[in-house]
Amino acid sequence: MAIKSPFTGRVKSISEHPEPFFRFATLGPGISVELTSHNIIAPFDGTLLQVKNAGKEYILQAKNGLKVLLNLSFSSVEEHINHTNIAKLNGSKISKGERLAYFDLRELSSPMLGTLCVLNSQHLGPLYYSLSQVTAGVDTLLTVTKK
Repeated sequence: MAIKSPFTGRVKSISEHPEPFFRFATLGPGISVELTSHNIIAPFDGTLLQVKNAGKEYILQAKNGLKVLLNLSFSSVEEHINHTNIAKLNGSKISKGERLAYFDLRELSSPMLGTLCVLNSQHLGPLYYSLSQVTAGVDTLLTVTKK
């Protein structure tokens, strides 16, 4: 399964994530993107299960059962986004390429990091990524394989 990127920006290995929780794949394997755009786009058709942490976390489930967490984090603890607009609510059906949320990056003094973690990866094979730069809804961020 090819997962389209929900983010636009420079792709970074999850091992470079500043938070150990993600760096050591506590929730599951994933990939990060240093954001250059203000949109979060649905990476596949499915359901938005939950929006958490004041619009900084989104749990999505694809029609085939794959669950992912989209997380937004900042390099500084003091940073936050004043204007987050969530376009979809918990339990909403989502379509690939549809906007989930948008926010104002101009308020931030340092780049924001978007992370996609596969939550139910125990029955999957390796995850692959090959691009160093992605555009939300256009480029494939991860390719998920079966065991």
